[in-house]
Amino acid sequence: MSRDSAIIAALRHAGICEEIATTRPLSGGCIHEVVLLSLSDGRDVVAKLNHASKLGLFEEEAAGLRALDETNTVLVPRLLSTSSHDDTAVMLMDALEAALANDSTWAAFGRDLAALHACKWSSQYGFATDNHLGTTPQPNDWCDDWVQFNAEHRLGHQLNLLRPHLSNEETRDIQRVIDQLDQFIPHHPKPSLLHGDLWAGNALPVVDATGKLRIGVIDPACSVGDGWADIAMMKLFGGFPKVCLDEYASTVGDHVRIESRIAVYQLYHVLNHITIFGRGYIAQAMSLARSLTY
Repeated sequence: MSRDSAIIAALRHAGICEEIATTRPLSGGCIHEVVLLSLSDGRDVVAKLNHASKLGLFEEEAAGLRALDETNTVLVPRLLSTSSHDDTAVMLMDALEAALANDSTWAAFGRDLAALHACKWSSQYGFATDNHLGTTPQPNDWCDDWVQFNAEHRLGHQLNLLRPHLSNEETRDIQRVIDQLDQFIPHHPKPSLLHGDLWAGNALPVVDATGKLRIGVIDPACSVGDGWADIAMMKLFGGFPKVCLDEYASTVGDHVRIESRIAVYQLYHVLNHITIFGRGYIAQAMSLARSLTY
């Protein structure tokens, strides 16, 4: 089945009978093909496409979008369907209308994030399903202890993936962080639903259904953990205005060991960048690791 035929089949699977007026490719990272569909009734739909064997990635993302949407805090695109048609997997979502943000919009997003992290989601750390951070498998087995969860399913998991590509010294320095994790992060922070991959490209200024200017989030890699883990990713590569981060910080009450917590959570993401992109990020990873233990 051709790509176009698969898209039409996916629309019909979602109960959408309108014809496609135009299609336009969207930038969507390096994992999936992303297309904006303008339908004959004036509605815009985003279609993500990949090989049928990758349907599980769409189902993981859909689980994250549903979880975030259920909190009624951050804005996410409405999920329409995930389906597979011959050799093509398709995920359909309502398109978010792009806009330009101002400081008040970003400040409101900081409050939205704080509200998300304040929601009671679970008493444990993990998620209902494993998922992926980029192309890297992300295990989410439930755990009662946040230190243990990070040692086994975050930093420990990345270290196991990277061992063949690290020197003995690099392995030792990352292992030292893991061995001393209880000095850097709390055992029992409030379990918060996390977006999980909140870099600037996944936070978009948009107009919501009521005409209000907001920040919408896409492409989650959800789990339940310390809310500051989302902020750590936001700070890692920049792109978020200071007013957004300041508003979040002023809204939440837990500020214990924030610097070391953020460094640990950033180390996880930088190690994942080494896993995906190679050793170009090794110096940054080692700098984070050694800033904690030396």
